[in-house]
Amino acid sequence: MINLVSISKSYRQGNENYKALHEISLTIQAGEFVAIMGPSGSGKSTLINIIGFLDNNFDGQYNFNDTVVNNLNRRDHARLRNQSVGFVFQNFKLIRNQSVGENVGLPLLYAGLKRRDIIARVNDVLEQVGLPGSYDKLPKNLSGGQQQRVAIARAIVTKPNFLVADEPTGALDSATSREIMALFKELNQHGTTVIMVTHDENVARQTNRLIKILDGRLQSDMEVEHADS
Repeated sequence: MINLVSISKSYRQGNENYKALHEISLTIQAGEFVAIMGPSGSGKSTLINIIGFLDNNFDGQYNFNDTVVNNLNRRDHARLRNQSVGFVFQNFKLIRNQSVGENVGLPLLYAGLKRRDIIARVNDVLEQVGLPGSYDKLPKNLSGGQQQRVAIARAIVTKPNFLVADEPTGALDSATSREIMALFKELNQHGTTVIMVTHDENVARQTNRLIKILDGRLQSDMEVEHADS
């Protein structure tokens, strides 16, 4: 599904060129559950921005299914992002004065679906993430873990090809983090491809594959062994 070939990325800082990524090559198949891990400044966020179609200014080649991503113009690049990827963030990024249902349904509204169809789909995904009957609630009245579940529901409501989860447990306590990771595992077991950025080794070890980035280079790429496997 995702195939990166010698991906490099440079930034201009004053009179100097700063290279954030150095010829990264990797493949992610549909149905994988992958963690990308590295310290601050390692390049992991730069890499995930390219994978998630947020950045189309890079060297190398990005093949997504049958599409050469770096050949797309800006409009087609944005369309591919909207159709193919769902995002989950550390701080949820919910609209505070809109209901849970309105937040989750926003991507469907942008896609032009009818209100009746949006409500039905939103209620389906809210049940899927463990929040049945929450359509009319406000985010401010939910716990952090519940708000992250809403954010996950919004990310999967369009049935994207893959999810990008950027430090999704970073703002949660350990018990709630375990609940959210269990939800990601369940989604993955039902076929959702999940690519998770984290600095937490314990979180990364709950995925099936761990990619480590250091100084903009691919340091290691290994299958995660689980005690129950």
